Amino acid sequence: MNSDSPSVLIVADIQNPGLDPKDTQEWEDQNSVQEIKRYLEELGERVEIIEFPSKLLQKLSNYSDLEPQNRPVLFHLVEGFRSRNREALLPGVAEYSGFPHTGSDAYAQTLSLDKHLSKLFCMSAGVPTSPWTIWEKNSVEDTTNSPQNADSSIFKGTRLPLEFEFPVFFKPRFEGSSLGVGEENLIGDSVALDQFLQSKFKEYSSWICESYLPGEEWTLAIIGSPTYGYKASKVARIGLENSTEKIYGEITKTKLSMPEKLYFDLDKERSDFVQKSSLELCKLLKTSGAVRLDWKADAGGKPMFIEWNLTPGLSSFYSAFPICYSESFGTYSDLMKELLEIAREEFLTERFLYSKLKKEKQTSGIEG
Repeated sequence: MNSDSPSVLIVADIQNPGLDPKDTQEWEDQNSVQEIKRYLEELGERVEIIEFPSKLLQKLSNYSDLEPQNRPVLFHLVEGFRSRNREALLPGVAEYSGFPHTGSDAYAQTLSLDKHLSKLFCMSAGVPTSPWTIWEKNSVEDTTNSPQNADSSIFKGTRLPLEFEFPVFFKPRFEGSSLGVGEENLIGDSVALDQFLQSKFKEYSSWICESYLPGEEWTLAIIGSPTYGYKASKVARIGLENSTEKIYGEITKTKLSMPEKLYFDLDKERSDFVQKSSLELCKLLKTSGAVRLDWKADAGGKPMFIEWNLTPGLSSFYSAFPICYSESFGTYSDLMKELLEIAREEFLTERFLYSKLKKEKQTSGIEG
């Protein structure tokens, strides 16, 4: 690579006071991004930070003349907002343009961001997840007279919950970091449901409504790829004793602090089950790089899959993934090194052949 060109472009959404805080809830803060840059530079990388789409496209144009093996890795910290494609934007651009990138491909990113598709994926893999329905504005089936003996163990389609199915929990279908989630999302009866629909439903166009899981909540880190191999960290129990919430919601999952605590004290039987199931999901979806998976216990203490994040927070100050990684595998520097190794190895796979082989021809005119 040209000595003047970077080896890594950190493409980041950095918190901006000029934007709606709800839109930027998942964006990293400036200090965290600078810390990632510092660690990468200590590994010998030449690093630039790119914050805006137009600037990224300009850089991709500038470096597209380099041989593929000399192009910088795009370090994926783009969260976007208000789009079900938002975490897939950078991987899609990278694959189309022929640049390596950290994190999973666009397909995996889009599926993982959709809680409904993620739960269907779990069901197909035999991984337990709480029964659920979809609720969407202006498209809700009236279930007032539905039979009370209906099988509630599977996905029901677009409808409101039946009386016998309470308590339920509502979550925005396409959001992460507990956006739109608070204690009012736990619905115990039809009266509370009516209040919720009148007050909060307008915030998001699509929701999932799942049977409430009253037990402990856990998280863990998976890192790897189909060619690199996968490994699962120890499972962390999430403690909310220092939070103002009793539910792990958007107040707690702020990028300004980390009031939640992680405890690695889950018994071996359930820990093994969560690790094995999480690894299976990542292998089936063929994830790449960092993945954080969240689980919660049902009334009997059985682990149930909740959701996963293929663009997890990587801050050394307030993110769960680096904590789980360091508890099991190595230092924060080791994490940065592995993410780049996986990205560069993934760049050698067939999904990048299109961008490598379809090269612009130099001609004197338009071919007809």
